[in-house]
Amino acid sequence: MHKWMLKWKLPTLLSKLYLHIMFLLSGMCLACSDRTPEQLAAIMNCSKHERHTRNYDYMEGGDVRVRQLFSGTQWFLTIDDYGNINGTQDPTNCYSILEIRTVSEGGILAIKGVKSQYYISMNKTGVLQGKKTYNENCNFKEVFLENYFNAYSSAKWTKQNGKEMFIALSQKGRPLKGRKTRKENTSSHFIPMKCREEDKRVE
Repeated sequence: MHKWMLKWKLPTLLSKLYLHIMFLLSGMCLACSDRTPEQLAAIMNCSKHERHTRNYDYMEGGDVRVRQLFSGTQWFLTIDDYGNINGTQDPTNCYSILEIRTVSEGGILAIKGVKSQYYISMNKTGVLQGKKTYNENCNFKEVFLENYFNAYSSAKWTKQNGKEMFIALSQKGRPLKGRKTRKENTSSHFIPMKCREEDKRVE
């Protein structure tokens, strides 16, 4: 009698155990969906190389993104109708909506204001300017940093010592000359933030 009851209960116990395991796994998935990318990377123990390899996937094939670039100094990068480059703390400022277009392999891209239609360019001395016509000075290399920010260095010009010159905004939201920038400085760090659909269609 006991043997018969054990045989009858065993499948039931196994099915309950299976359901319990599936419930726990689904709970883990829901918990992960609420995590930030940084927390997920830590949980999954992703290597730095793996994270950066995945980040480069979208860059091939002339990819175009509409983004706001939010700096480590707490400013949104803007390009106005006169080609002036500055920072704003107003997230609804239409001049902060930027088109970021991949122009060649290796993370080389061009950044253009959607409203002003000016490209960001950097000249030989490291001065940031807006240009209506695209040229080689408008090419920047997107660099992924260890702190999950990005940096954008001139693809054509470097300092006299051969080091890179970066797009950067000061603590006051003013553009810095490339010669005064370093990859390690927060003024050179940006987060590309997705725009709402209505923000992309600026008047």
